Amino acid sequence: MATTRESAGERKSGEQPAYRYWLGREVTDRRTRILCAAQDVFAQQGFRSAEVKTIAERAGVGKATIYKFFASKEALLLVIVEESLNYMRDLALANIVGSGDPLTRLEHAARSMARFLEQNRQFAHVLIQEAGEFMGDIQRKHLALVEQNMPFAEAFFGSLRDQGYFQALSTRESIHMMVNVMIGATYTWVLTGEGNLEEQAVRYLRVLVEGLRTDPKKINRPSKPRH
Repeated sequence: MATTRESAGERKSGEQPAYRYWLGREVTDRRTRILCAAQDVFAQQGFRSAEVKTIAERAGVGKATIYKFFASKEALLLVIVEESLNYMRDLALANIVGSGDPLTRLEHAARSMARFLEQNRQFAHVLIQEAGEFMGDIQRKHLALVEQNMPFAEAFFGSLRDQGYFQALSTRESIHMMVNVMIGATYTWVLTGEGNLEEQAVRYLRVLVEGLRTDPKKINRPSKPRH
């Protein structure tokens, strides 16, 4: 997430914000400062209205420096989305990996991602309202992430199926459905500005999971012969 030492209202006119963190790491280089500034500007002004000049001024660099790191404004937006999705993936994996009840770990993963979006409302806004025309590229990046982690996902969802969950869906279908639930909750939260995203996402997840549950006693039970 992009955080600053002071809010925009506390800054003097024309003063650049002092970005401190980007996705959990300190901002120590120009490229990361540009990403922070671009996310701010895209969220505040809209992607189409935002100018590279404004991003450069906010980041405290020249326009040429931005093009040194990013081929275009569109490329800059896609890097913001890609790095943020990777970070959310890492948050989820950090909660899923390990021992313990797999359903509890899944819920913790959902909470961590929703909490990230709540704390980084600007990215949520950019993803939902400004990145729509690039959704094809974003979806391809998401699918690539899914494939990279498929061996682990198969093992994790296998443990859930042993408890009767997600029996009717493949691992890919289960992941896509859960992502759709998270996006839907985020979409409503961004547009209305109401409620607690973390609690909404977990509530939707619980409804989804319970709705797809099969009684474990019926799993692998031999079917009666038909006459």
